[in-house]
Amino acid sequence: MGVNQGRVVLCPSCDLLVSLPPKVKGRRELCPRCAQVLRPAYEPSLSDEAALAIAALLCLVIAVSEPFLSVESFSVREEMSLTSIISVLRFDWSALLYIFLLLTFGLPCTLLCELIAVGLFRYRPGRFFCNVYTFCHRYTMVDVFILGVLVSLVKLTSLATVGFYEGFVASAAFALLLLIITLRARPARLWELLKPSQVGDVPQGVTGASQGLKLCRHCGMVVRLSDGERCPRCGHPVVARDFSGMQKAAALLTAAAILYLPSNLYPIMFTEYLGVDTGSNIVEGVIALWQMDSYFVALVILFASIFIPVLKILTLSWILWAVKFHKVTRALLTARVFRLVSFIGKWSMIDVFVVIIMSAVVRMSGLLVINPGFAILAFCSVVLITMFAAESFDERLIWDEVKAQ
Repeated sequence: MGVNQGRVVLCPSCDLLVSLPPKVKGRRELCPRCAQVLRPAYEPSLSDEAALAIAALLCLVIAVSEPFLSVESFSVREEMSLTSIISVLRFDWSALLYIFLLLTFGLPCTLLCELIAVGLFRYRPGRFFCNVYTFCHRYTMVDVFILGVLVSLVKLTSLATVGFYEGFVASAAFALLLLIITLRARPARLWELLKPSQVGDVPQGVTGASQGLKLCRHCGMVVRLSDGERCPRCGHPVVARDFSGMQKAAALLTAAAILYLPSNLYPIMFTEYLGVDTGSNIVEGVIALWQMDSYFVALVILFASIFIPVLKILTLSWILWAVKFHKVTRALLTARVFRLVSFIGKWSMIDVFVVIIMSAVVRMSGLLVINPGFAILAFCSVVLITMFAAESFDERLIWDEVKAQ
């Protein structure tokens, strides 16, 4: 939600009304009750963010047009570009191709173009414009893709000599710029341009619910509406507490738990080398990396692809159980665990990108053939479903049994 200097805001995490002091550069403001960030330390102008967006798009053009990396083994040398991934996956694995293009190209480019329109050309955003920006901001995964590239390179070095080109450097720069932009150009800033949210003259240190105030979970606008009425800014239904979100989250977590088993038991990719075709699941991939003395990468895959999904399912299930049966005893700790789980959820997509990259690189080199396995789709579904589950849950329910301080 948007926050201005010296105004009262409603915390989106615990529903506490907080009076923010005048803004001081380099100092962020936290909710005194739940430690949620209400105002970041640095919030450059949208015109500055638009300049970074232009630089990021230029890096993306270079990354796509220039060679990405080369693979050499047994005197056979081939180059790969990012467009090679499209040519490899478009026939047999179109679902993976669509996911890859959407998360690493479609959403980031849309976000950057919208930011340029607002920051550089002073375009006044509308409701649809802000909804698209919010969606792109939430599901962009270029940073995860670049980490997946690095993990893939470690695996490839055991089979061949890998060389880097301008496309790789440009893609890394693109990921870094996009990360900076997404941290600073929050969707709330565009929603505030559409229609500022005003709390009004209300006491601080009490909950918004006690004052008849409701926070739109989609755009962050504070309103006085009956449950079920639509937000005047984004058009989404507004409720004091989203109890139905608990049922949605529970259903999604159940689906994720069911898909988690085949995603780890079945082969995530098949490798055909010297006429021998073998399949390997995630655990076998971790063991192979460990035997190659790639301990750090093995641990990254182990935590990101095995521990994080199951911990996220168990942790979210525990939070739902604690809220449902009034077992929340340490609200601050529970809220922090929930935010941590929500933040790290997307990083489990590393293994999905690793398989995509390995399939493209190795096929292009002609040294061996790597094909994705069924488990890759199941695993990708687990990651996305758990992300949806975390977003469905209303964090304010954790604080409902705690008196406002």
